[in-house]
Amino acid sequence: MSLRSAGSRSSSAKKASLNSAPLTPEQTKTWVQTYGRHSRIYAWGFFALLMPVILGVIWWEMGEINEDVLYSFGFAAVVTFLLAKWSRKQTAKSWIGVVEELFMKKVRVRRDGDQHDDISYKPMARIRTDNGKKSTQHLSQELFEYFRPGDRVFKVSGLEVPEKVTLDGDRRVCLACGSLYSQGIGTCPRCRAPEPDHETLVSLAG
Repeated sequence: MSLRSAGSRSSSAKKASLNSAPLTPEQTKTWVQTYGRHSRIYAWGFFALLMPVILGVIWWEMGEINEDVLYSFGFAAVVTFLLAKWSRKQTAKSWIGVVEELFMKKVRVRRDGDQHDDISYKPMARIRTDNGKKSTQHLSQELFEYFRPGDRVFKVSGLEVPEKVTLDGDRRVCLACGSLYSQGIGTCPRCRAPEPDHETLVSLAG
């Protein structure tokens, strides 16, 4: 009984070890393609679900479906579509570049009534890509402290988060959720995305 139990635990441990191993180069390429495809499906699926909600809100405000409602809905649909397409276009780009500047962007948050507006600050990075273009990236506070001016960074098509070309510490960025985790553990503790092969990601970006 104890031997069988020990064997079962050993087998489970081996499976867990295999499951938590970082991806191979080929697995990394497959994961990037699959993630990008699913991301597009989710984005356009959200757009399709949002349209009936917009129509319902406009209808509720107007009280009936008439020409004004249809015009308002059409305008809202076009604006939402263009924003979604622009967002997808930005995500679809791959590049390698250098962090030129890290800064905090001042954002004014409007309050209702006579209350004063709130002021907040968003961490940002200004990056110059190797083809000479500038890219401004929104960062979490964690990534704002992770990157430094002068860092060589890259972004892969279909993934929204940049990463260092040369990993200079024991941590790396999860390109699915943007959190930091220790290299070699196999999966991101936050979102459970697999740990891809870093060199393969850099080659895909270039």
